[in-house]
Amino acid sequence: MSTVSSEPPAINERPTGVRHMVVAVATMMSLLLYLDRFAVGIASEYIREDLRMTQTQMSWFLSAFFWSYALCQVPAGWSADRFGARRMLTIYILAWSVFTGLLGVAHLVFLVLYLRLFCGISQAGAYPTAGGLIRVWFPVSGRGIASSIVALGGRAGGVLAPLLTAWLIILFGSGVDPAILTDRQIVNQKSFLAAFQTKEGEPRTKLVERLVYRFSPEVQQRLWQESADADDELKQLKAKELENKTKGGSFDVRDWIPTVPVQKKPEPWFESLLAELAKTISDPGLLDEIDLSALKLTPEAAKLVQLRDSGESLSDSEKITLNRLAIEASFPGSLMKMRGTGWRTTMVLYGIAGLIVAIVFYVVARDLPAQHPRCNPAERVLIEGEATSVSAPVENPPFPLVPMLTSLSLWGNSMMQAFTNIGWVFVVTWLPRYLDKVHGVPLSGQAIMTAIPTAAGILGMYLGGWWTDRATQFGGRKWGRRLPILATRFSAGLGYAICLMLGLCFTPGVSNSWLPWGYVCALCLMAFSVDMGNPAVWAYAQDVGGKYTGSVLGWANMWGNLGAAAAPLIYDRVLGETPTIGQWNVMFAVCMIAFVLSAACSLVMDSTKSLGQQES
Repeated sequence: MSTVSSEPPAINERPTGVRHMVVAVATMMSLLLYLDRFAVGIASEYIREDLRMTQTQMSWFLSAFFWSYALCQVPAGWSADRFGARRMLTIYILAWSVFTGLLGVAHLVFLVLYLRLFCGISQAGAYPTAGGLIRVWFPVSGRGIASSIVALGGRAGGVLAPLLTAWLIILFGSGVDPAILTDRQIVNQKSFLAAFQTKEGEPRTKLVERLVYRFSPEVQQRLWQESADADDELKQLKAKELENKTKGGSFDVRDWIPTVPVQKKPEPWFESLLAELAKTISDPGLLDEIDLSALKLTPEAAKLVQLRDSGESLSDSEKITLNRLAIEASFPGSLMKMRGTGWRTTMVLYGIAGLIVAIVFYVVARDLPAQHPRCNPAERVLIEGEATSVSAPVENPPFPLVPMLTSLSLWGNSMMQAFTNIGWVFVVTWLPRYLDKVHGVPLSGQAIMTAIPTAAGILGMYLGGWWTDRATQFGGRKWGRRLPILATRFSAGLGYAICLMLGLCFTPGVSNSWLPWGYVCALCLMAFSVDMGNPAVWAYAQDVGGKYTGSVLGWANMWGNLGAAAAPLIYDRVLGETPTIGQWNVMFAVCMIAFVLSAACSLVMDSTKSLGQQES
């Protein structure tokens, strides 16, 4: 095997900066990776409404990505080791971008599920391949910083995902006619009907009362009977759900497999109800002298109400829009949001952006410095001075299964990542739901509050790269990689401990309007901590993996993402369809315990022992 001399090049020239271009396109890839991955988190409620999914089905939708992503980590990383990072990562970017774009045109639950599975398969090789690319383009002393920059791109995508997705959904949904109302827009007919009257047989709100008494006598009579029956049935279902939880739950596989929704033709009287309701929405005077302060309005509706109450005259178009938004607020969870259709165009746009990124990456990147026409001999010696034997690819490297299975250190790293993701995934999956259902935060507020913890992670990611490089210089590789992971997992658990304390000590409501921000601050501590330890995780894999870096990263990421795949299902098991405050607190406790276990697993990690070296 040939080696490269560490002596300076014979010719007098300054090293080129191609390695910085390579890390830049890898960072751009990483940003897109997380943008596409977590855009569905902020759009989940609109997707669920559009496809009439239950919360359990939505949990499987969010989980599906991580199952395939986890299980394909190892083969994807090995493929990059064998066939080259440039070729394979370009294929991965193209594939997940196509599948993301197709999400925007899918109308069946099972098809959306499969597309998320395919997104997971195609994204699985992204980070293992990028890790291998960094190994051949950077010396040991610079791998921590380079890894943190690429990972920082992912966190930037995680910050951008809720903000950009929410803005695009609102933008692309702004052209919808508010007066159009069809049976396709009724998410749950039973809850829709039950929302018309109280158990005493009276309209639930003044707005509902005005709606009802504008219907024809025939529709009114049938509506009153059907709404009472629907209310009774929903109460029975709620009681059955509570009974199952008390007994420990009963498993029915049909509840856990997303199926094709059966769209039955509505009965004639219900079609008449929707037609009369649509006609009522078109009346600019519908909301005259009606107080809407008790409704949980969107920012758009609240702004229109503010203008109206200040004495400013609204146009007929603005009044009709306010009618629709107020009626949506009166039937939460059962009437599809008018602006929600914008999620489809948003996914298509993300898919197109991915095709552009794939082309740019292929043009800039190369598998080895020696293969790049713009990388001069001085830069190659700078890179290879501390990392010899990277000037020629290994021919068909075998998959190191036995060494990985017998490494206690690698098992500690793998389980550490699994427990970490069980705690971390809440921020990018169910946090918007929590903010909406418990604290009544609107979409724009959810986007900001979801983005802030991820933004805190960006700072942690940058500091983590510096920390692991400095810790390695002073404490050696073992504790230079181990200590940042151990400390940050304990502090991440502290973040959830604060969430649990807030949930036990304070009640959500107008008097505690600061409370959602308290949870956001606690989750910032969690996200900052996790990301501060992540560069050490990457550097550990590069240290022990050597020529098998892609395979080692893939193996550990597989276990980490099995934890991420299990997380939404664990959350759903704890929370159910309509969780109480107590159930949310239990979920915070589960996440806190996951981080404590993650810290414990990191104690057996040893970066000084390369893959296959006997444990001493």
